[in-house]
Amino acid sequence: MHDAEQDFPITNEADYGLALNGRTYEIKRNGEVCYSSDDISETIFNLMWLIHKDALGGITDRIRIHAGCGEWEGRRFIVVGDKGVGKTTLMVRLLYGGFRILSDELVLIRDGKALPFPRRFHIKQDSTRLHPAMAGLFDTLPFNWTSYGRKMYSFTPRDAGHGWRIDEADVRAVIYLEPNHGGESRIEECPKYRMVEKVMPMSFLSETDDHLKIGELCRLIDNAECCVLHVGDLEGAVSGLQQKLSVL
Repeated sequence: MHDAEQDFPITNEADYGLALNGRTYEIKRNGEVCYSSDDISETIFNLMWLIHKDALGGITDRIRIHAGCGEWEGRRFIVVGDKGVGKTTLMVRLLYGGFRILSDELVLIRDGKALPFPRRFHIKQDSTRLHPAMAGLFDTLPFNWTSYGRKMYSFTPRDAGHGWRIDEADVRAVIYLEPNHGGESRIEECPKYRMVEKVMPMSFLSETDDHLKIGELCRLIDNAECCVLHVGDLEGAVSGLQQKLSVL
């Protein structure tokens, strides 16, 4: 369950169910079968995809950015990066470093403000060694099996005893992640036009109006501090972001 607190009104509702019919798993939406498979992991993946499609389908006035979202001393930032670069690993480590962390995957942007999408964080089994503070927690978390036979844990800040409240706030910094795995973490300034180039492929508005996102995206980046975080050692990344955000 997504257990984030929020004050936004309900605009649409759908009832999803998962049942086993013989050897086939069936997903029902409002009582009608909409998907079936004999693979439980594939079925759960598609259940989550369908729920998120419903949740995002009516949102056409905000840019969606593949990014995490957090705050340090009230200063909101978004962390943008390609798949596999380590966004979730970094966001979870920031949570244990005293940051307020709101999302690890998707942020909705309008008028320079970030609204995190309240999806549970997904932590790969191979990444658990990078979270020593969670050593005893993984045994209690729900998980799904991936197609390559490894566990994918489902986690929220509440599981670690932190608050998880979704709200909207101005973006003070846009941080783009570049991998430097095995090396030291470092932060460098990024020209705003370069940041637009980096974030553009990670953003989406709608099938028909996607070309209109550039204006909104440029306004967001123009009003924010822009930097690239080369992610190596996680402790260095945490302390570097603390220092950077503290002077904004």
